[in-house]
Amino acid sequence: MKYLALALSLSLAGLPTAAMAWSNHALGTALALAGLPQIKDAPPVQVESLESFLEEEGVALEQLLDEQEEYFRENLPDYPARPDELRWIPTHGGDHRKAFLTALRVNPEIKLAYFVQGLPGMDWRGHKLLDAADVLVFRKLGVWREWRFYQVQPGETLPALAVVASAADEPDYGHDINLFSDNPGDVGSRYNFGKQPFGDARFEYSSQAPFHIGYYHEDEIIYRAAPYLARTYPEVRVQQYLGLARFAFESGHPYWGYRFLGWGLHYIQDLTQPYHAEVLPGHGTSELIWIALKAAVGLDSDKRAAIEQVANRHTAVEQYQADWLRKLLREGRNDSPLLRAYADQRTDGDYPPFDGESLRLVVSQESFDAADDFDARIAKWLAGGQSATGFSQGNRLESLPDDVQLDQALVRLIRHFGAHSRNATRTTVP
Repeated sequence: MKYLALALSLSLAGLPTAAMAWSNHALGTALALAGLPQIKDAPPVQVESLESFLEEEGVALEQLLDEQEEYFRENLPDYPARPDELRWIPTHGGDHRKAFLTALRVNPEIKLAYFVQGLPGMDWRGHKLLDAADVLVFRKLGVWREWRFYQVQPGETLPALAVVASAADEPDYGHDINLFSDNPGDVGSRYNFGKQPFGDARFEYSSQAPFHIGYYHEDEIIYRAAPYLARTYPEVRVQQYLGLARFAFESGHPYWGYRFLGWGLHYIQDLTQPYHAEVLPGHGTSELIWIALKAAVGLDSDKRAAIEQVANRHTAVEQYQADWLRKLLREGRNDSPLLRAYADQRTDGDYPPFDGESLRLVVSQESFDAADDFDARIAKWLAGGQSATGFSQGNRLESLPDDVQLDQALVRLIRHFGAHSRNATRTTVP
């Protein structure tokens, strides 16, 4: 059993792309929600500073966050309780913004800039263009320099869609990095999440993986061999943020209602990516045990191959989907199956109303069930372009040929992305 745990632990070094589930969440969210009446017909909202929101609603927020903590302790398996010393107490002096973020157990160094992303159909001329470093906490900004961030000011009015869509990308800007006891910084020693259960330390954002991945449906033998796989926390974030969004709407703070909603949608959308719901797609339990046994006697070639395979396929399909989406938007194409999938509401009613169990029992189960077939389609697609393609010096795959079967699988998964985003919005926005 311990060898299986070791093999799985090493294989999870193949998760460096966990930060990029379906690439830019803002684009996908804008496409998914643009036709939803709760968003489309919403009046413009006024930008409000976090400090103003906390000042006005601090006492009620204390009760809300305590109620959330009580619920998590009673209902979420393997939940690491928030230390009482981190409670949000509005009457305490000091930095209220930092105290609030600490009570949520997120990275208190996040920028929380007042911004919108440049989205299709929205004109932000006259607004200052922010550098990615003004919005994200990372040292290496890479792909985020491709996005366009425009500064907005408290008091300015914005379309609801711009707020929620822009916010849906934010949890990838550093919300969940360095929260474990063996991470850099001092909050990990206070937050009670313990040591980082998995991830590749070579990547600056790897420590966020346990918050953006939900391994809920593996065989029991996998959890017995590697109990750390149960230490994944997207449910906590979804319920925190959707609860805060409902509170903000009900108390008359629509800007923060839409912004918290966007944060919550991010984690739901992450779990529509099969590589965020199954540990090693394409590798059954018996195969993992065989890999572990071989590695235990020094024959680790299969283990190393599994690591590379999962990393390459996850990276490749994320880039393929992102490039396809950007190409369609650049060309002004509205007839593509991919664009239609984001906005397709025909299957929304096939799911129960979104609630506290939906992320585990509906969203991640659906992705887990699709994972092995999705992985096989990616493998076939990559094999078809192997002779002419490979990783470039920038660690990005060179262009690969289009693939009809992979496109069909992506369209189905993006339809899930849109449906779950809308259903969560329906149960959150008044």
